[in-house]
Amino acid sequence: MRELTLNKYIIFSLFLICLLFCLPAIGWAAEFEVSRDNETPETEAPPYDEDFDSVFENPEEDVIVEQPADIDYRNQFEESKKIVVSGDFVVRAGGGFGWTDEPFDGYPERVAGAYSKATISFDARPDPTIRIFGRLKTEMDSDDGNDAWSMLEFDELYCDYNWLDKSFFRLGKFYMTWGQGRLFRPANFMEDAEDGTAFRMTMPNILDGVSLVSLYKKRPESPNDNKLHKGDLSFAGHADKTFGPINFSVAMLYNGLDGQRYSGSVKTVVLGTDLFADYVLNRSDEGDITHEALAGFYKEWEKVKFYGEYYYDGRIEDDIDHCVGLATDFDNLFGSPVGMGFKWLHSVSDNAGQFIGGFSISPWKHVKIRMAIPWQYGDKELDKDFYEEFPINSKLAFTLFVELSAGF
Repeated sequence: MRELTLNKYIIFSLFLICLLFCLPAIGWAAEFEVSRDNETPETEAPPYDEDFDSVFENPEEDVIVEQPADIDYRNQFEESKKIVVSGDFVVRAGGGFGWTDEPFDGYPERVAGAYSKATISFDARPDPTIRIFGRLKTEMDSDDGNDAWSMLEFDELYCDYNWLDKSFFRLGKFYMTWGQGRLFRPANFMEDAEDGTAFRMTMPNILDGVSLVSLYKKRPESPNDNKLHKGDLSFAGHADKTFGPINFSVAMLYNGLDGQRYSGSVKTVVLGTDLFADYVLNRSDEGDITHEALAGFYKEWEKVKFYGEYYYDGRIEDDIDHCVGLATDFDNLFGSPVGMGFKWLHSVSDNAGQFIGGFSISPWKHVKIRMAIPWQYGDKELDKDFYEEFPINSKLAFTLFVELSAGF
């Protein structure tokens, strides 16, 4: 296999892109724009604080500025927005107690901790054909025994190029979501894109949109020798087409070690309710074929969201599973800053599942109080991120957090 110093190549390429497009944008910009919410502009103190009447003595000569009649206001507006910078900061502290084993009659385990996260984003647009976006983040999680901020790293960093409004190119690290599922996502072939480096070409004028993607993500078993190994590179494609009230989409993914994956999806709206279905065919590198299927609905009112899904998982011949899921979310109950919701996943074949009920209230601006009761029954793990926001990996727990968040 040919040696490729791929990591160095990618880093060097992104560095050149930033030099070529981002730095000239800063020099060309007539104004550096920073969006700041809920902030009062600072004003200079007047020079006549001690003697107010002195302001009327010896007034300076009036200056009349003539305004040209041929100013292009639209061009000035577009040229002024070269870079937009924004950010947010979140601090969450609290704790809880829970039982790690059934029955729940022993002394519960108690934990307390804090979590902080800070992000800053920049969006540079040197001209209508180029966009460079990046988001940096750092975290501190005392639940992991780490009381220091993590190293600053890019959560997203990519460059967009618009070719004559016919093709759009994106290179870098970014998120992609395919498929229709919200609770179960068998057709989301690009869920690993956030941990790798991807190149995407989108052609909106073909059908209702066609995308071609190549993704480089180093596999955990690949040696760290700066070479391109089999399985580190994946190729994918996605296409959409709408016929009347029904939207159809197809997708495929190829990886040298995992084989091929193909999906077909349909989606429509009946009486204000989204109805959708996904079908996935997996073909391993050895030629074995397995199937997955998803069907569900989604309904949204002004302050309420409700959705449910059924998922058939046939990837393991001797462990075919049928799963169901329901979730709801209520915002601003009775016109107050109170919200609540739940999420329930259940495996019919294993009679196991996970449930989480949550309640939140925002008594003051930027402050939110969260309470949750996560419950896991049986031995099957349906959602690996189920306890992501909770410090207790237990069968049954009660948690309480106070969260402070602000942005600019």
